[in-house]
Amino acid sequence: MERDGNRPGSGSRPGSRGALGIAGANISVKESLEILQNASKSSEKALEVQKEARAAVASMKEASAKFEQTVAEAEKTCQKGSSLDEKWEEFKAKFEALNRMAVEKIMGLGGGSSDLRPADRISVARVAQVLRRSRNLVVLTGAGISAESGIPTFRGADGFWTVGSKHYQPQELATWEKYNEMPAELWRWYQYRWGICRKAKPNPGHTSVVELQRLAEGDFMLVTQNVDGLHLQAGTDRSKLCEIHGRIDEMRCDERIEGSCLYKVDLNNIANLDRARATVMPTPEPAKDEKEECLPLCPKCGVRQRPKILWFDETYNEAFFKWNTVMEKMEHCDVLLIVGTQLTTGGPRSMVRAAQKAGAIIIRVDPEVDLKDDSTAGMLHLQGKSGEVLPDLVKEVARLRKEPLMPRLAAMADLPPIPEAPSAPAASTSSAPSLSRTATRGTSTPAAARKSMAPRAPSPAAAPRAPSPGMKTPSRPAASAGSSGSASPPPRAPSRRKGRAASDRGQIPTGFFVYGTLRPDDDSKASWTKSFNEGLEAEVAYLPGASLYIDGRYPAVCFEQTSCSVRGMLLKPAAGGSGAGLLASKLTEADQIEGYPDLYSRTVATVLTDRGVTCPAYVYHRTGKFDRTSCQRITDGDWLSRVRSGPALLP
Repeated sequence: MERDGNRPGSGSRPGSRGALGIAGANISVKESLEILQNASKSSEKALEVQKEARAAVASMKEASAKFEQTVAEAEKTCQKGSSLDEKWEEFKAKFEALNRMAVEKIMGLGGGSSDLRPADRISVARVAQVLRRSRNLVVLTGAGISAESGIPTFRGADGFWTVGSKHYQPQELATWEKYNEMPAELWRWYQYRWGICRKAKPNPGHTSVVELQRLAEGDFMLVTQNVDGLHLQAGTDRSKLCEIHGRIDEMRCDERIEGSCLYKVDLNNIANLDRARATVMPTPEPAKDEKEECLPLCPKCGVRQRPKILWFDETYNEAFFKWNTVMEKMEHCDVLLIVGTQLTTGGPRSMVRAAQKAGAIIIRVDPEVDLKDDSTAGMLHLQGKSGEVLPDLVKEVARLRKEPLMPRLAAMADLPPIPEAPSAPAASTSSAPSLSRTATRGTSTPAAARKSMAPRAPSPAAAPRAPSPGMKTPSRPAASAGSSGSASPPPRAPSRRKGRAASDRGQIPTGFFVYGTLRPDDDSKASWTKSFNEGLEAEVAYLPGASLYIDGRYPAVCFEQTSCSVRGMLLKPAAGGSGAGLLASKLTEADQIEGYPDLYSRTVATVLTDRGVTCPAYVYHRTGKFDRTSCQRITDGDWLSRVRSGPALLP
């Protein structure tokens, strides 16, 4: 009988009981259980590690996202920091636009054309003429005049200051809020700046201002934005000086800190001025090592001191900056001379507006001139550095002071005989003009009757607007009044020769010297301006030995024994036209407009153009026909500089 084990197909297989039995022969049940338990624990640990790994990955992703966000914010902060100058310039532009809108609204100019004269260049000789005649002169100086002494401008690249790892610009530091936040650091910054100012010395610009003060006949006031004290060092009279931004070498009690000597004191109240100014003390000299700088305390109240500086987040006051005094002076100012300031802060802008309202002539001295800039309107611009221009200006003023303030009239015998109006040639002939004599001096017609003979003032609504300044000419570029752009050459100084008209005896005029409503750039809206200028070309010209007055409502040239001049335009027949015939017809038209010979006399005088060319020209004048002492004299001799407030001044 065969064993079951020997039956075909009954052999052992892997995983069969036989195999298990063989393995079980070597491993006990207990050991097997331990192996299974260990395997289970390993599996659980693997799952735990996997879970932790997933959590770590998620945390890393979150950290990465935060890092990217931090980097983005850092880049944004860097961009903000690097564009601070651009932001500041943008702010100034917007502030300027808002100021212009406010001025236009206050003065009733919104939506219409400005009453300010066009911006124009002016020569040293004409500025001297203005200053010689000024009775209430105000000079405003800024950082530009001190820059020539080596003091950096406030907003220059030198203005950066480092606190820890952070860099600040002056615009950020110069606030009470920042000083209150970190007074010790800002005190070190101001001591550093004072250290620079202490090394500077006055330059020729500063000493020239002192000379202008000495030469001034009438009231004089110097207003400075500078805190360096160089004007006083140069010799300026302290009683005539207003330092509207304070002084860096002085400190005072901080009125905004509770417990201080001036806490909540009204610094504009006259009763408090002495009390407030009594707290001002000299600033200690800067320490050799800035780390040794200590914030000083008031010896009376024990509260911290502060620089006597006007900060960006503060307002002007009378106690420390004499601001009310300045604005009261501006109400009577007849000339405002601006030197070395861009007029970017509120105080100087307010001064300019007040000067415009008072009808003052505003002259600005600066190395850069852009007549296209809207902010230059209403000003005359003398281009150059103050240290170079002002000394020449002082010499001219001193020379003019040798003349009486009201010069003697030019003797009528000195005025040349006048060629008769050129006859208009017949259509088929061409003839030279014939000559005759001028009208006699004066007139027997009463003044009231003379004025009644003058043309009526046109209705503002019906009168055509005069052409814009700077009419174009067909033959050559004309230097025109009010022309803009920095590329144009500076104006030529008028001749110093007195009574120039006396040398023109027998000369035949080539055109007209016009100074009032016959000028192509006149803005009086006279009905005859445009038609009279048709066929004529114009260029800026000067009439030496004369002054311009306003006699009632009329511009009136008067020949005098003076080196001063009148600025106007030389009108000549355009090239290619019928010169003699056009001149004859224009002369007849001008006689009617000017009321010749009853209201105005007519003569021929030599005028000097901006190109330096002298030309004999017809001039309508009122020499000896009115009382100059009772009339307003336009100090720079330019009709466009007249006071624009009140009724329009029309001839």
